[in-house]
Amino acid sequence: MKVLLIRHGKTIFNTQGKVQGWSDTPLTEAGRAGAMTLGKNLAGETIDGWYASDSGRARETASILQAYSNHAHLPLHEHEGLREVYFGTFEGGFNSAMLESLKEGLSPKFKDVHMMWDVPVPDVVDTLCTIDNGEAESWDVYEKRVTKAMKNVVKHAKEENCEQIAIVSHGFTIRTLIHVYGYSGEVTDIENCSMTEIDASGESFIVNNVNTHR
Repeated sequence: MKVLLIRHGKTIFNTQGKVQGWSDTPLTEAGRAGAMTLGKNLAGETIDGWYASDSGRARETASILQAYSNHAHLPLHEHEGLREVYFGTFEGGFNSAMLESLKEGLSPKFKDVHMMWDVPVPDVVDTLCTIDNGEAESWDVYEKRVTKAMKNVVKHAKEENCEQIAIVSHGFTIRTLIHVYGYSGEVTDIENCSMTEIDASGESFIVNNVNTHR
């Protein structure tokens, strides 16, 4: 079974450069346009299962994708386990301020950190949790949450005899999953409305492509 793991469309907080984990803002006009374009690109494909994080931006993106890919007749299954990482007291602040705190927390283990994707995901999550005195989600809690959610979604989809499913989630969550699944290719940012293609046919999930748009 194939999985199309899709990041939501661009939001107000994305445009403003603000931290958006469990915080939620709606899609911008550009974000909706991006979802429409991807939906049209998927119109010729059979996607027989649709899933999304329960965050508003993921649900909004999924609804647009379904409408423009001719899959609006299918149910959208929401799963809270697919949410973005919880950034604690950094939520709603500026990404630049969180990055500066992250740099201080990572030093001297990592040097020349310019963006969060310069550092392995577990180190980012646990460092922010430590800086935030445990308010932000830890790697252990976060990794278990998202991998369990993926297993449950895939299990449900296979029980429904799906051949290809779409899952709308979040940038850091997608980075986390491909890290766990052993993807060794170079990854910078996970783009809004990009797809990460995963083969979930066997017990182990295999990442085939990252940041595609068809």
